[in-house]
Amino acid sequence: MASPEIDLIKRDNPLERVMSEHGVKLQRRGGRFVARCPFHDEQHPSLVVYPDTRSFYCFGCRASGDVIDFVRRIEKVDFKEAIRRLSGTGRDEHTPLPPPSRLTVDDQLILAAAANVYHETLLRSDRALRYLESRGVGGAVARRCRLGFSDGHLLRPLLQRHRLNLRRAGQLGLLRRDGSEPMAGRVVIPELREGQCIWMVGRALDDRRLKYLGLSLPKPILGYERVRGQRRVFVTEGAFDYLTGVAWNLPICALLGTHVRAERLAFLQRAREVVLVFDTDEPGRAAATELAATLGSPAVLALPDGVKDLSELANQPNGRQTFFELLRQLGARKEAGDAATH
Repeated sequence: MASPEIDLIKRDNPLERVMSEHGVKLQRRGGRFVARCPFHDEQHPSLVVYPDTRSFYCFGCRASGDVIDFVRRIEKVDFKEAIRRLSGTGRDEHTPLPPPSRLTVDDQLILAAAANVYHETLLRSDRALRYLESRGVGGAVARRCRLGFSDGHLLRPLLQRHRLNLRRAGQLGLLRRDGSEPMAGRVVIPELREGQCIWMVGRALDDRRLKYLGLSLPKPILGYERVRGQRRVFVTEGAFDYLTGVAWNLPICALLGTHVRAERLAFLQRAREVVLVFDTDEPGRAAATELAATLGSPAVLALPDGVKDLSELANQPNGRQTFFELLRQLGARKEAGDAATH
């Protein structure tokens, strides 16, 4: 395999993420990560990961290398098989669906086709646009986030015209066996990475149906690219809370639930300040408390009484103004607390 292809595989499979997926618990130390080495028994961390060079070295057993070397060692496979596993090729229909970063070319084409046809349908659907407006999401956000809407009739013919795999589309959760679309009648919110759709979730316009329906792929962090590298990061629960934050130009992401494995949140440790904006119901408060302990006591912004979540606040009179006033007060309390400790 040519060197550029190897470099692409390394770039698309960050070493620290692959290690976390294999159960290695990384701890940030400055610009590096440390962990107990999985290749020998030890009580204290001796393995160091260097993100800048995409490499690792164990000062205990002297194991070293890049992400390919790590996979070779941890999965006991040869070089070619490690490459194949990292690139996501060679799976049969019974193999579990790959993580978002390992989508096959066919998967990417299918998701791109679905995201495009849903987005174009949304822009022509007065019903869907009215629903978004009722939730405080305007046309600018709809275009920026490439929101979509499924009318239930367009995806299958499109996939057939482009000779894309209908069976695979079904495995991804885009088609049923009878050709109907599970996303029909839903506003579709895609997760985009470098402009490519890697996952999507649909919100039913009719509240009598199951509210949210996602694809049969591992659920990502919604809005990851909005918060990557930001000094201050806002974290919320739901998809429409995320869209509200986008409308307010916040560096915000959504967990799409209340329970996320700690290793999937490692990227938040790079932010100087993390602000949690969770639902005010009991599960939301419990999740905020749990996540605060995991992340090392980030700031928790309490919404006004009677307001369930950020999306609901957006529909309150002066909701945006209220949010930023609460944020100002939170910052003032933090400054006062910091001054008291010094």
